[in-house]
Amino acid sequence: MDLDTRIKKLVTGMSARDAAEARTAPEQPSGSTEDKDRFAEFSATVEVMFLMAAVDGSIESDEITKLAEGIRHMASGAKLDETTLAAWLEELHDKLEKDGWSRRLSEAAAKLTTPAARARAFRLATAVAMVDDHVAHAEAAAFDAFSHALELEDDVVSRILREVQEELFGAG
Repeated sequence: MDLDTRIKKLVTGMSARDAAEARTAPEQPSGSTEDKDRFAEFSATVEVMFLMAAVDGSIESDEITKLAEGIRHMASGAKLDETTLAAWLEELHDKLEKDGWSRRLSEAAAKLTTPAARARAFRLATAVAMVDDHVAHAEAAAFDAFSHALELEDDVVSRILREVQEELFGAG
């Protein structure tokens, strides 16, 4: 199974996909409260993934490529063109520069209101960290910060780390 297929498998079944299908830009939808909640979860998940990519102080082009692929897979069916995606990533970068990494993580985590949403966001952030088969020291340290901010138990964190590694690179 190639890497893109494995990434697709990691994001399969996201309830946030419903919110993404209705959106054409990274703006708050004007629909129901349920749509707004799903959009908030989707956006927070994307930001958590972005923060993992940015944790080491720079985002490499391959990280951006894989991050963009992950976002597109989560938003399958949505109209998410290159310009919109680039603008969204630029907005996330600007917020990071303005507010700092810890504050952005805290704000994103607050939008993930269910245990399933928090675990899904951690899973996808983990995939961003592991996608190049190398976890930098900053990324490894970020696992603790993410698990704390997302209020995940140690056994859940360990299970997710193991599953993502196996999903991306096979058991072994």
